[in-house]
Amino acid sequence: MKKSFFGRYSPALTINHGESVNTKDAKWYEKSVPCRSACPADTDIPGYLEAIYNQDYEKAYKINLEDNVFPGILGRVCSRPCEDACRHSDDSNGDSVSICFSKRSAETFNITKRFKLKNYSKKTNKKILVIGAGVAGLTAARELSRCGHDVEIFERHSSPGGMLNQGIPIFRLPREIIDKEINQVIKHGIKIHYNKDIKSYEEVEELSKKYHAVVLALGTLKPNKINKGFSKCNDVEDGLDFLLRVNEYKNKYVGKNVVVIGGGYTSMDCARTALRLGAKSVKTFYRRTTDDLVILPGELEELINEHGKMIFNAQPLNIIQKNNKLIGLELIKTKLVKRNGVYQLRDIKGSTFKVKTDHIILAIGQKQHLSLTKNQRKNIFSVGDFATGATTLINAIAHAKDMVKEIDKFLMKRDLFSSDIKVINIKTTGRDLKLNYIPINEMPTVNLNQRTFSREVEKGYHKNVSQKEASRCYLCHYKFEINNDLCVLCDECLLAKPIKDCIVEVSDVHELKDGDIAYERISPKKSIGLYHGKLLIDHKKCVRCGECEKVCPTNAITIQKVEKQNYVKV
Repeated sequence: MKKSFFGRYSPALTINHGESVNTKDAKWYEKSVPCRSACPADTDIPGYLEAIYNQDYEKAYKINLEDNVFPGILGRVCSRPCEDACRHSDDSNGDSVSICFSKRSAETFNITKRFKLKNYSKKTNKKILVIGAGVAGLTAARELSRCGHDVEIFERHSSPGGMLNQGIPIFRLPREIIDKEINQVIKHGIKIHYNKDIKSYEEVEELSKKYHAVVLALGTLKPNKINKGFSKCNDVEDGLDFLLRVNEYKNKYVGKNVVVIGGGYTSMDCARTALRLGAKSVKTFYRRTTDDLVILPGELEELINEHGKMIFNAQPLNIIQKNNKLIGLELIKTKLVKRNGVYQLRDIKGSTFKVKTDHIILAIGQKQHLSLTKNQRKNIFSVGDFATGATTLINAIAHAKDMVKEIDKFLMKRDLFSSDIKVINIKTTGRDLKLNYIPINEMPTVNLNQRTFSREVEKGYHKNVSQKEASRCYLCHYKFEINNDLCVLCDECLLAKPIKDCIVEVSDVHELKDGDIAYERISPKKSIGLYHGKLLIDHKKCVRCGECEKVCPTNAITIQKVEKQNYVKV
C-alpha cells in the first residue's frame, strides 16, 4: 500500500501518545528491535540494558526474572542468539553489545535478595504434574503455578536442576547461582518429589488419570551411538554420562590420553573438564569445520588456552584395543563435496590415521529416551528438549513458556495472555554520539595457572564496566521521525548524521505489509532546483544518538519510545 508523502509521514508508529491500536506498530517493533526478536524467550533486552545504564539493577533483574526465569544462569551460559542479531556490528562500529554478560551484571549487582512475581490468576483447583526438574520443567512449573494451578514435580535425581547441575561444569556455572534461582521458582508453592524415575509411557498414562494435566520435561537422555565396537568398550563413555559422573556423583576418574568426539556444547565441557581432572592430553575431533561448531563465543579459544587441541574434518571409524584395553582410535579425514548444488560431507579415501588414547568421550548428541508414539490422552504435554529434541537452555525455556499458554487454555478454556505496543513521546534518549564508539568491554577471566575444577573462569564485570557496556546499546526501541511540515530542508541534520544513509532524501515512500518501509531516493540531478524532495530517518540505520534532533532549528525531529508489553487479560 502506498501512502501520500506530503506532510508528516509515520511509516509504522501511531502518532498519538499512548497505547497503540495499530497492528503495524508491533511489526515495526519486531523489525527495529532485532535483539528481542531473536530471543526465543522474548526477553525485554533494550529495557534491561537501559535499566543497567541508569544503574537500576533491581529493575534489570526483575525484567530477566520475568522473561527468561534464570537471569544469573543465562547470564553465564546462554547461547546468545540476541548478540548475533545486535545491530551494533552492522554499521562497522565494532562488536555486538555483550547482552549476556550484562544480564549477569543485573543478577550480580541487584541488592534485593527475594522476589515474588505476581500471579496471573486466582486459584483454579487444577492439579498438574511436571515430570523433570530441569530448566524446561522448572519454567513450566513456575508459570503454571502463576496461572493459579497446583503444581507438583517428579524428579529422578536427589536434587533439581537437570543439566544445570549434572551437565554444565562448575567452572562455567557456580552451584550457588543455580540454587538461588531454582529457589526463586520453588517458592511459588511448587512441591518437588525426588528420586521419582518414570521409565515407561504406561506410567505416564496412569499418572495422567490422577492429574488434570501431566507435563513431560524429561530432556534428551539417550545418547547417540557410533557402532557396536564403541558401545562394548568400557573405556568409551558418553559425554553426558561423563559429566553426570563427575558433577553429580563426584567420581573424577579420567584417562591420561583423552579423546573427545563432537563439536557442540557438551564436547567443550567434556574436554575442559578432562583437562582440569588431570588428563595429560585432551584432543577433540570434529567431522566438520569451525563454521559448523555449535558452541558459545570464545569457548574454542578458551579450550586452546587451557592446552586442549581441536582437530577438524576428522571422524572416528574404529577403536583399537589390546588385552581388552583401549589403546587407540582410528579416524578418517573428511571434506565437503558439492553435489547438485548441495554440500555433503564425504570421507577422503586413503586418509585414515590413528591416535593414542585410553579414554574416549562421545559427545555426538542425544535424543528422547521415552517414546510417546502411543499417546492418546489429551492431557499429556511435552516441553523443552523432550518435545523439540536437544537444544539450548533459552530455547527450552521459551518452549516451556509457550506450552504453558496452551496447557492453561486446555484446562480453563481461556486465552489468558496478550501483548501490546506502547508509544510515548519523549524529549531525548539520553544517548550521546560518543557512546557509539566505545569498544566492547571484554569479560575478565581467571589466570590459566589459577583455573581449577570448581573455580569460575569468568569473573564478571565491575559495576562501572557493566554500565559502560550497557551504554553501547543503540536503544533501538526509540524512533526518530522528521515532520516534513516543519522541515525547511536546511540540511543541518544531513551534515550532523554519523552513519551513512541514516537520514536520506526521498521522493516517495512505500508501506510494506510487514510494517516496514521502502523508499525511492532523490538522485543528485533531481535535487537541483526548486524541488528538493523530503527527508526520512531510516530506523534500520539510525543509532539513536540524537545529533540530528540537537541541530534541527525548527524542532521538526521528534522522538518516540516504543515498548512491547506482555500482560494478562483481566
